[in-house]
Amino acid sequence: MFVQLNFTHAAFIFFERYTYGGPMQLSQLRSFIAIAREQNLTRAANNLNLSQSAISSQLKALEDELGVSLFRRSTRGMSLSDEGRILLEQAEEVLAACVNLQRSAQSLSRGATVSVTIGLNTDPTFLRVSAINQRLSLLHTNLNVVFHATETASTVQQLKNGLIDLGFFYGSLPDADIAEATIAHVRICVAIPNRLIESGEPLDWNVLAELPWVWVDDKFSPYQLLATKLGDMTKPPQRMVSASNEQIVRELVIAGQGVALMREDEARPLAEAGNVTLWTKGWSNMPLKLGWLREKKSLPHIRHAREAICHIWAAEGDVSEGDLTGKAWL
Repeated sequence: MFVQLNFTHAAFIFFERYTYGGPMQLSQLRSFIAIAREQNLTRAANNLNLSQSAISSQLKALEDELGVSLFRRSTRGMSLSDEGRILLEQAEEVLAACVNLQRSAQSLSRGATVSVTIGLNTDPTFLRVSAINQRLSLLHTNLNVVFHATETASTVQQLKNGLIDLGFFYGSLPDADIAEATIAHVRICVAIPNRLIESGEPLDWNVLAELPWVWVDDKFSPYQLLATKLGDMTKPPQRMVSASNEQIVRELVIAGQGVALMREDEARPLAEAGNVTLWTKGWSNMPLKLGWLREKKSLPHIRHAREAICHIWAAEGDVSEGDLTGKAWL
């Protein structure tokens, strides 16, 4: 049985150079990713159930091992350095691949022969990959699970080509061959880097359209939602830079290089850190869905994965005050 880990080339280099070349631990990568998301050491420590001193020590050890400073420290919090922005996406891919590696090894040791491939259209932490993997591991010990990076726009083709068995996506897939279930409704907002606007400046679409934007695709669900909301007021931004995924969008916004549509759970910490302003007229709700081929809906491995995903999202709906993850639910 072949086990495939879906590394990008950059992530493979990161994994090979640093994991094999030194004592770097996965717990250090988890701390790095948590701090990058929260931009606050206290919140990141709470999310990982660690003390501030423990997570700070893990970050220092990782920076020493890599030989770079991953963050800029200020009274407002912690923001990624240029080096940190480059390494963040690779670190996330390493963690996701290690989850696949551990799961595949467990399955092989039990003689597992059935695999299910789940497409992830956004970051694994937001999609609750760890909890999904844990539930499938407990309930279906003979099932080998593979997590594969995808995009909403390619979900239909990847399902039909057999590259994935199920896939997360935003919005709707207008294809009769695809069955879908709504997992959650995600809050989307317009995030404006503060360096692009004057403090207290009145903001309307005409003003925003003159600013540089970070754009994914006109068919990307958040942009379609914004266009529908604004109606006749909409005119295309004058200057745009294209980005292939949400992680790139987030990093360009942090760097102040353009306005963008972002999930609230990603944008809110940036606003609290004083990096961005959230446009009051730009809020909308976007469905997060799970899709699979209608003709395969009764296959046990697809049904088991679908039930596990729906259970995890339903079970984790209630979160403690201050946890921004739950604010993506509406």
